[in-house]
Amino acid sequence: MNNKRRNVLSAFILGAGCSVWVQPIVNAVVLPAHGQTSQCITDKVMGGSLQGNPAQADSCQAACEFVAEQQNAQLCLVETTEPATGTQCSCELDLPAL
Repeated sequence: MNNKRRNVLSAFILGAGCSVWVQPIVNAVVLPAHGQTSQCITDKVMGGSLQGNPAQADSCQAACEFVAEQQNAQLCLVETTEPATGTQCSCELDLPAL
């Protein structure tokens, strides 16, 4: 009996070794529930000149992160409204629910 089990196991292992990998085809991507509800909804747009910003930051990203932290908000989007000079920033914030 033990020998028969060993033969079946050996046949299974040999058969598995001969199999060919086929790349799966993905028809849809399903997000988990928390991924579907974690959208950033802009409640407030702030910004202005990078020079003289409250954080004394040297980039729009850093300045907007500072503003979001001060407002206790989630930062949705950072834009440089004057890309040539990089001196004007726009920060879109998702404010906490009241």
